[in-house]
Amino acid sequence: MRDRVVPLALLGLGAWILWGCGGGTGMGGAGTSGSAGTTGSAGTTGGAGSAAPGRGGTTVTGGATGTGGAIATASLCTWPAATGTTMVSSTYNIGATFDGGMARFVGAGPLATSNQSESQKPLFLLNDGATLQNVILGNPAADGVHCNGSCTLKNVWWEDVGEDAATFEGTSANQVMTIDGGGAQKAADKVFQHNGPGTMVIQNFCVQDFGKLYRSCGNCSTQYARNVQIKNVMVVPSGTTSALVGVNSNYNDTATFGSILVKAAANSITICQRYTGNDTGAEPPKSGSGADATICKYASSDITWMP
Repeated sequence: MRDRVVPLALLGLGAWILWGCGGGTGMGGAGTSGSAGTTGSAGTTGGAGSAAPGRGGTTVTGGATGTGGAIATASLCTWPAATGTTMVSSTYNIGATFDGGMARFVGAGPLATSNQSESQKPLFLLNDGATLQNVILGNPAADGVHCNGSCTLKNVWWEDVGEDAATFEGTSANQVMTIDGGGAQKAADKVFQHNGPGTMVIQNFCVQDFGKLYRSCGNCSTQYARNVQIKNVMVVPSGTTSALVGVNSNYNDTATFGSILVKAAANSITICQRYTGNDTGAEPPKSGSGADATICKYASSDITWMP
């Protein structure tokens, strides 16, 4: 059996609200955006006495801005309502773009499985360059989504992850799988499995009630250096959560984090777990955890804990 993976987030709000009125006679404002007598001269922008004196700006600060540059908030975990339900008895083979219109897709017949068997077929197979968007995967969802090369999953939601939400396959070191928006929950083990080479990007995402968010395959028969970038993610752990990410240090994997908000007590879960992977199928042992600037790349400011 392969080692598993599953889910993340940082709270960083830095909203700036700027008011500027043309203003009373000769007054440009008391704040930083206006200088007296310049922008608010009488009769030019507002007319003498016709408006209140301009205000340079009022600052509303919700927290520190994460180094990743994005803003992780609890709103990422607002789950959408399905517009309908489609039963799937054979895998959708996607070569370009498939837009589900926010319908729920549920496995039927041979795809009506939701266990931990790795022999299950996916509901969606994305070929190199394909995009899957605006889709909700219900229960059962078999083995979710497979990407055979570079692909994009945009606004895709998993209501109840079975074996894996999505698996990154393919053979090119340059391939990129991008998960942008959406969310996943109820994953007994991992959410995203990385079997091929390349880079997986997980951003603007919600993960809750999971084992791991991401796992670089620890015992695949063919091993690669794999990379994962996780940014602007809201993480709601559960009792089954062991780590946000699992990577193989001996194959030079990298995991980079920014703007991660974890709704839990500080350091209650492992952010980045390192393993010594193998190509024999054996269970890989742990080899350390935490930021090390080489394999697990993040600073304390990249992770916000919110009990």
